[in-house]
Amino acid sequence: MDKFVNHLNQSKFRRTNGTWNELMLNDPWSVGYVSRLIESRSFDNKEDWESFYYDSGKERIKKMSSLSLKNQDLLNNEGLIKYDKERVHRFTEGFKDLNWSYGRTKLELQLKGELLYIHIRNKHQDITLQDCESAVRYRVICDTWNGIVLREHNTVTRLRARYPDIDFRKMDGDFDYKYGVDYELYKTDELLCAVQIKPKSYLRRNSYIEKARMANKKKNQYYTSSFATPVYDVISNHDGSIINQDVIRKIDMLYKT
Repeated sequence: MDKFVNHLNQSKFRRTNGTWNELMLNDPWSVGYVSRLIESRSFDNKEDWESFYYDSGKERIKKMSSLSLKNQDLLNNEGLIKYDKERVHRFTEGFKDLNWSYGRTKLELQLKGELLYIHIRNKHQDITLQDCESAVRYRVICDTWNGIVLREHNTVTRLRARYPDIDFRKMDGDFDYKYGVDYELYKTDELLCAVQIKPKSYLRRNSYIEKARMANKKKNQYYTSSFATPVYDVISNHDGSIINQDVIRKIDMLYKT
């Protein structure tokens, strides 16, 4: 399987990170549960996944067409999750599902790029509208494929080869969102631990990744208190090679007991 390549200058791409997260454009309210969408079926290649995501966005628009203009505006309000999260939580599950369970069209992603550009252009004047549109597409479409389908698949393949007696059970998008867990590891139906698979960039020291780590830590603590089982971060490259080898020692200890 091929991976998506980020053709945007890496320095420019990193400069969009803070604003992307501040605006909460990465929230499922804005782009859907992308992990759930990409896991909803098998794709022969990355182009099929991208087409599926856009087509899902078209289906969302079709379903929204029966709603009042007021409700359509609510669903398309990018700032609602940031500035009035409680209101969003009070919406019915069916209403929220129109944002959560569908992708977005190519035009809708471009509009998110425009919003990103409006908020970032005074801070970083060398970044263009096209740069911001490319950054949005890469994060939503490409990073999801590279991270979940390629890196995660390759990482679990390596772990399964090392631990042939462990059953790696993939968690669905809702479970991951609640607990920050990608896989649960079982040996003869006994839960050993859970893991979340992260890229090398997760080790960086900056404000938005620190926030992400703190949010995941809280989710993992909630998981541990609920299931009396630890959650370990597995940091890996796209080929599945594991960077933080200490996690192997931790799993070894559980595996051998």
